Amino acid sequence: MTNSAMAMVVRPAKVADAGSIATSHIRSWQSGYAGVVSGEVLQGLGSKLVERTLRWQANILGAETEGHFVLVCELDGEVVGILAGGPCRDAGHEALGEVHACYVDPDHWRKGVASALMDAGIERLTKAGHTEAVLWVLADNARARSFYERHSWIADGAEKMYELEGDRYLELRYRRPLSQGSVA
Repeated sequence: MTNSAMAMVVRPAKVADAGSIATSHIRSWQSGYAGVVSGEVLQGLGSKLVERTLRWQANILGAETEGHFVLVCELDGEVVGILAGGPCRDAGHEALGEVHACYVDPDHWRKGVASALMDAGIERLTKAGHTEAVLWVLADNARARSFYERHSWIADGAEKMYELEGDRYLELRYRRPLSQGSVA
């Protein structure tokens, strides 16, 4: 697949990708949540690169055994985005699939990276036998909500509070049906 003359590849993450994933994740938060999440929290993320790299290594290593997955998108060999998913983490909704995380380095926004990741994630959830999927998004994150809505996600009315370093943020749950026609 190509996009803007750049070679784009979506593939399962490898442990060696964890540092690039953590960097993209932090940069995505710092740009995407500016004005949404406390500036102090966002500035402090840079000092947590090692911790986040280790967390992504653990997520990648444990993903397949727990029915989860971590995908990366490369542009010309550079990891520029991630999507993680698997069974829904909400109690009582384990039969649903869930997109746990979708982040793209801000230098690569609007290049089709998130769409390619979302398509691959939806395919993985569908092949795992899920007929519906959910994701959670901060209510004030208009950019992400618009993206999800363009990809057939609809707010289903569920809300919860996300706590981060003493601050609380409203999250909305989005839901979408998954096509079972492509299940192998």
